[in-house]
Amino acid sequence: MVDKQIEQLLHEHDCVIIPDFGGLIARYVSARIHPVKHALMPPSKRIAFNEKLVLNDGLLISFIAQNRNISQEEARLVVADFVYKAKQKLKEENFFLLRNIGSFKYNAEQSLEFEYIEGENLLDNSFGLPDLVARPVRASEPAVLRTLIKERQQVPVATKATFRSRLKKAYTVTAGLLIGSLTVSALYLLSLQTDYNLSSLNPLSLVGMSGRTTEANLFSRYSPDYIPFTEEERLSWYQALSPVVVPDEETDAKGPLFLDEPELLAAATSAFAETIALDKEGETALSEAVIEKELDLSPAAEAAPSHILSGKTGRFYIITGGYSTLKNAEVSRTEILKKQIDAKILLPAPGHRLHRVSVADFATSEEATAAIGAYRKTFGETIWVLNN
Repeated sequence: MVDKQIEQLLHEHDCVIIPDFGGLIARYVSARIHPVKHALMPPSKRIAFNEKLVLNDGLLISFIAQNRNISQEEARLVVADFVYKAKQKLKEENFFLLRNIGSFKYNAEQSLEFEYIEGENLLDNSFGLPDLVARPVRASEPAVLRTLIKERQQVPVATKATFRSRLKKAYTVTAGLLIGSLTVSALYLLSLQTDYNLSSLNPLSLVGMSGRTTEANLFSRYSPDYIPFTEEERLSWYQALSPVVVPDEETDAKGPLFLDEPELLAAATSAFAETIALDKEGETALSEAVIEKELDLSPAAEAAPSHILSGKTGRFYIITGGYSTLKNAEVSRTEILKKQIDAKILLPAPGHRLHRVSVADFATSEEATAAIGAYRKTFGETIWVLNN
C-alpha cells in the first residue's frame, strides 16, 4: 500500500522522499508525438530518482498517518518496513518494482538505477486526455476497377522465329567476329616489324587540337627589338629598391655601416624583451584592479528579502509543503498571503534540495505542536513541524 500512497503524493508534489532509500522527482513533459505508436500524447509528468535524497522531510510519513488514521510513530514503522523489504529484494534478486512508477536495480558500481514506467498520467491538468492515434491511410482500388484493368491487359503470344530472321542474326554475328579477328591480326603483324612505330598511326601527332600543326604554335619569348639589361644596370636598379640606411658616427670614411645579422638579431631580441616586460606590468595592474573590484562587496548587494530565511535559526516552523525550486515556493507563498498570513520560505540546508514554505514559527516544540491543530483546519492534515 505504500507504493499506492507514493503515487498519490506524486500527483500533488514535485518531490517525494522515501527515508533511507531515495527521492522521486517529478518534472513536466510537454505534449509529444510517439514515433512508434504514431500517437499524439498529452502533457504529463516524468519521474526521476536520486538516491542521495534520503533525509526524512516528513511528507510521506504524515500522509500515511493521515490516510490510515494512525500515529506518526506507527507510520514511520510502516515506511521503515517498506524500505527494508525493498532493499532485501534488491539484495536477493537485484530487482524491485514500484507499481505504476518504475523499477530499481543495482549497476556494476553498486548504485541504484531507476527506470520509469509510463503508466497512469500523473499530471492533474491532463486528467481525461487520451492518446490521439493517427493511423496511415492507404488508398485501395475498387474490385471492379481491378477486374477491368486485368481484362484489358493483353497477354503477349509467343511466336516462333522464322528461318530468315535466324539466318540474318547468324550472318551479323559472323561478320563482326571476322572483322575483329582481321584487325587484331593486322596489328600483331605490324608490331613484329622492328623499324615501324605504332605511335605514328596517331592522327593527332602532327595536327594540334585547333587544326593547325604544332610547328605553327611555336613562338619566341622576346620581341625582335628586345635588348636585355646588363649586370651594372641590374645592380643599380636593386640598389635603388634597397631600404634607407641609418648613418653611424663610428663608421669610417668609406660610407655608412649596415647592420649585419648578429646585430639585427640582438636588436630584435631586446625589443621583444621590452614588449614582454610591458605586457607583464599591464597584466599585474589589471589583476590588482580586478582584485580590488572583487573585494569591494557592498552589504546591500548581499541582502536577501525578509521572508527568505537561510541557515539555522533554532526555531520550530509549521511547514505546508516543500518545493524543488524557489519559483514554485514563491507561488505557494503568494497563495498563502491571500489568506492574510505572512508566510516565509526556508532555503535548503546543506545536503537538502527542497525550499520549504512556513506559515508560523515558535520558540519551542510544545508551542508549535499546540498551534498546529488550528492551522490544519486551513491547510489540511499534511502540514508538519520542522526544527530549524
